[in-house]
Amino acid sequence: MSNIVPASATQILQRTLDTVRIKANSNGECFGGEIMDAMRDAGTALGIDRLEVLLIRAVLVRTMESLGEKYPAIVLQDYETRMQVSRALKYLNGAIGWVAELKKRDESVRTPGDGSTPAKITA
Repeated sequence: MSNIVPASATQILQRTLDTVRIKANSNGECFGGEIMDAMRDAGTALGIDRLEVLLIRAVLVRTMESLGEKYPAIVLQDYETRMQVSRALKYLNGAIGWVAELKKRDESVRTPGDGSTPAKITA
């Protein structure tokens, strides 16, 4: 999975988190669809290709599943049921952490030289 996570994932997820936090209503709620809107807007603002945004969405969906959301893809399309911003932020922070962990793992597998070739792993 780490080889399909775009390099821009952390930037887009962080911007999405900031936007969702700002757009919450006075009750601390937002629509799940607003998360995807914020992600698309972040991608557009950074000049990121739509395919990369969709790959980052897959990271977010996987994170939401791992945090107990039963139907994350449906939640990210929902404009009728509000969710607590704290849940949205938990999902986005989880995705940011997961991407950071994948980057660390990828860096540890690479050689200390130019960083472009994987190191040999011996068992």
